[in-house]
Amino acid sequence: MTGWRELRAVHFVLRTDLPEDSARTTLEKLETLRWWLQAAWSTGGDSPGTTAAIVLDEPTELSTFTASPGIATNSREGPLLVTAGQVAELLGDRSPAIEILAHEVAHELIQHRMPGAPRWFHEGLAGYLETIVAVDDHRVRFGNFRADQLSVPAVDQAGRLSGGTSVLPRRLLSLDETESRRWETATAEELADLYFSARLWVGMLRIAEPARVRALEAALAAGRSWRLAWADLRKGLDVTPLQEAMWRSMQTGVWPAEVRSFPPLPGAKTRPTTERLLAPWEIHLTLADLWEMSARVRGSEGSASSQVRSELETAAAAAPDQPVPQLRLAELERDRDVRRTRAEALVQRFPASAEARVFLARVLRDDGGPVEGRREAALAAVTAAPDDVDALTAYAIEESRAGNSVGALKSVARAEVLEPWNPAVFVASALVLASIGLCADAVDAVQRALDVLPDNPPQADVQTLVRERERIARTCTPASR
Repeated sequence: MTGWRELRAVHFVLRTDLPEDSARTTLEKLETLRWWLQAAWSTGGDSPGTTAAIVLDEPTELSTFTASPGIATNSREGPLLVTAGQVAELLGDRSPAIEILAHEVAHELIQHRMPGAPRWFHEGLAGYLETIVAVDDHRVRFGNFRADQLSVPAVDQAGRLSGGTSVLPRRLLSLDETESRRWETATAEELADLYFSARLWVGMLRIAEPARVRALEAALAAGRSWRLAWADLRKGLDVTPLQEAMWRSMQTGVWPAEVRSFPPLPGAKTRPTTERLLAPWEIHLTLADLWEMSARVRGSEGSASSQVRSELETAAAAAPDQPVPQLRLAELERDRDVRRTRAEALVQRFPASAEARVFLARVLRDDGGPVEGRREAALAAVTAAPDDVDALTAYAIEESRAGNSVGALKSVARAEVLEPWNPAVFVASALVLASIGLCADAVDAVQRALDVLPDNPPQADVQTLVRERERIARTCTPASR
């Protein structure tokens, strides 16, 4: 368990077992690509937050956890990007290919800038943005598809290779078909058509309908739900000439492109601010993260989940003075009372740990229990971790209970900026809004929570939110005017 290092820069924390120089190159690529890719949005600005990235030394290592060449997902700690280095060295560089990193970084930016985007648009835009090429030191180009960018690995929804080779889609789906198809039940061949069609439709919309796309970006940046914004902007869209233009490009191999300008990249953004070797217990935590990602991708609670527990127990045994392995193990506890007791004990055991205080605040927020001490726990959490969404939402709920509606609204607003894709943020917002009689806004907030659920969410999660929406609509008392 050696050879792993952690490198930190402005927007990424990279854990990797790549060679040292390739690790630094990977971090530089991530920061540079993030800066370039944000030029794709007319709303401008730099998205907040930090992304954890795990880059394995070789694709064979990655195949233990997923058949995909790259994954962008969300862990409990926040956005997580996972991929592997290249086997074939380029002048000694083993860092991942630009298009793989661009695709996965794009996924995270889409979450920030287009929360609730449906699968067809999310995957289509990420596939389109992976075509990024630097034109010069202030411009990038999107849209010139290579042949390999119009094929996809034959991978089923469980993350398993289906045949093991890339397959070219046989047909371009209409926009209506692309929007309406169920990705989670599609075969590998149907998925190939969906990926292909989504990339082309997103690209064509950006080039042929720039005003419509800018209006969509502005609506989402203003906090409107995707569902409502797209329903309005889809009206009056004549798709026939767009589809004909895509057919011509398919026949000629010449694809329309767009060029976007970006501001100068500050040099410090691409340099590691810290770099260190990981201790063995931290490597076990990294492996636990990979197994957790594997369980989510495959939709399995079997062997991957047992591997998560095994890695966490090994980490805890190797570093009994470290709070994080203990917290992660407590998180696996299913009994609410036991989880709450363990959370309280961990705060007592590790009083200086921000993670322990946030964990307790989250447990009290989600699991309930005695009211005494909740507000103090939430305040301690948000003081220790002022930009942690769990701390912010727990604090907002407790401030609302205490009658401080101004502080509560400010706290949930900050959480929405940080994680506009997180359903828990909008549930907390709904509770605060309902408590001050803004009933219609509260119902809308629960609907936003439903809108930003990932594709094919567990029905229990959907039903819980639907019940909460109905409860607020039934019981909320409008504020007197």
